[in-house]
Amino acid sequence: MSKEKAETVEQPRTSKFSKAAFLDAAADPNERILYEVVLQDGQTYAKDEAADLVNAWKKKGVGQ
Repeated sequence: MSKEKAETVEQPRTSKFSKAAFLDAAADPNERILYEVVLQDGQTYAKDEAADLVNAWKKKGVGQ
């Protein structure tokens, strides 16, 4: 009688954080201001999502 181990495949976890968490973790005042402008209250974001939103906002230009 052979025992087979059940293979567990762990899915990659994407942690999400609130706007307040990004504001608290901001490295400098400029980064904090960017998060304040771009992120919405009451929503959660993965680090990559927040970075993408900030980069898109920076590329937008004035008056768009």
